Amino acid sequence: MAFFEWDDSIALGIPTIDQQHKAIFDWINTLNEAIKSDDSSEAVGEVIWGLISYVTEHFSEEERLMLSCNYPDLIVHRTEHDNFVSRLREIQVEFIGGQEVGASVLDFMVHWLVCHIKGTDQGYNRFIQQQAEKR
Repeated sequence: MAFFEWDDSIALGIPTIDQQHKAIFDWINTLNEAIKSDDSSEAVGEVIWGLISYVTEHFSEEERLMLSCNYPDLIVHRTEHDNFVSRLREIQVEFIGGQEVGASVLDFMVHWLVCHIKGTDQGYNRFIQQQAEKR
């Protein structure tokens, strides 16, 4: 069973971004499975690295989208992204230092992403929709 199952309540309606959000949750589910199956620490480390890389690419794409439509809260949004990536890197360093990645870390990731998508991401989504209506 998946740790997190996507549902349309968190969809933005921007197909590329929604697909990327689904992929981030897939990375978290993969990390959950690696932890539960007692895979080697190398496998868990690789999933953490892959998650950080993917999230960083996704955030860059979101920020380019916001920049292209002159979204006024881009700086605040980018700060949230930067803080999340920083926390993921802290988790990676802690893992490399021997700390286990447990349910609380996975819960943090899922909670942060759901709240971010339903809150902050919906803000830029509404702005984009309003800009489209003005055209």
